[in-house]
Amino acid sequence: MSYRMKNAGFKTASLCFSILLANCFNPMAFAKSEPTQKNRRDTTIQLGLFDLAPSLSVTEEFNDNIFLSDSYQKSDTISRVLPALTLQSNWQRVRLRLEALGDAGFYTKSDEDDYLDGELGVSAGSDIGPAFAVDGDFRIAKGHEDRGGEDIPTGAREPVTYDEKNTEIALRYFAGDVHYRAAMAFRQLDFDDTALTNGDIANNDDRDRLELRLIMRASYQLGLGREAYGETTLNQREYESTPDDQGIFRNSNGYRLLGGMTFDLTDLIKADIGTGWMSQIYEDYRLQNNEGFSLRAAATWNITRMTVLDFRAKREIGETTVTGASGIIGESFDAGIEHELRRWLHFRVNGGYQRDRFEGAGRIDRITRFGASLRYELNRFTDIDGSWRYDQRRSNETGHDYRRNRALLTLRLKM
Repeated sequence: MSYRMKNAGFKTASLCFSILLANCFNPMAFAKSEPTQKNRRDTTIQLGLFDLAPSLSVTEEFNDNIFLSDSYQKSDTISRVLPALTLQSNWQRVRLRLEALGDAGFYTKSDEDDYLDGELGVSAGSDIGPAFAVDGDFRIAKGHEDRGGEDIPTGAREPVTYDEKNTEIALRYFAGDVHYRAAMAFRQLDFDDTALTNGDIANNDDRDRLELRLIMRASYQLGLGREAYGETTLNQREYESTPDDQGIFRNSNGYRLLGGMTFDLTDLIKADIGTGWMSQIYEDYRLQNNEGFSLRAAATWNITRMTVLDFRAKREIGETTVTGASGIIGESFDAGIEHELRRWLHFRVNGGYQRDRFEGAGRIDRITRFGASLRYELNRFTDIDGSWRYDQRRSNETGHDYRRNRALLTLRLKM
């Protein structure tokens, strides 16, 4: 199927979703949804009909390879400050949540790698009668990518900063044991240009893009704590600079089909496991189209009252601007176990493996990671976390290997 036909199909589906959204605001169709669980912090400040939850984390990190390089390893100590403020309503049928997050990092030796990130978000939802609910979420963020990343220009003198906007509107409908959900999501990325060590400026406009997703899901209740579901996701990825500096048109359309089950068995085992097929069709004939099986899995098992095992796995198609590559088919598996040594003392170990295949470029990266942490809860307002993290990347192309050790000490305050 051609790119234009795929594009037309996506726009038709988007139009149908918009009509569905408009019809749901017909008063004759209003109904009530099942109650949702409110996400509460350990401690909150009551402000009338709102709960205020401020927090602050301060981290000291030693990193022995801040540039993710095998030939030029440089170590540094990084001081991070992460404030957070959440304001959430406690109304009965209407939900409102406001969030403000910050992340400031300061390097002891490499001042040019200092960063200041932040995010503002608002989410709202309402139960509209006995069977309908509508939810919305909007977020704006300013972030950065450290030097040494996959799409960071070679010879970058500082991290790459970017602006990100995310919007999602979702409808939920409950018809007995069958639940339906439809959502439209938008993601916009705007990358800033980067100064190079040779005095030039690297153009990052090639990475600016708009990603649209239409998610449709139907699930059937099999019994207490068990649910079977089918999910379809259509996507459209449009780049602002077409063609890019290499003369490539990177726009694409794709889909992902998933079928699976969720489990919530007496709070001992919680899992969501889905498998299916995915495909991404690119506008430029010089870019290789990607397809293959898709996987999304997450599980938590409370082995005992003091020990918890968790597992995550996924297989998906990601974006890249690496020369010759159309996209990245990424596979990752992570597992961890946490044990409560005392009520106030928690120990955790974790490990993971990731394989990134750059389709059309012949490059394959393999990443392994391990970690361990010890968390000490001084009281309900304060805890201290000490951790060690190790990750290693091995690539079949020279210049992309690295090993990195990080030691972190974090103080968290909740008021």
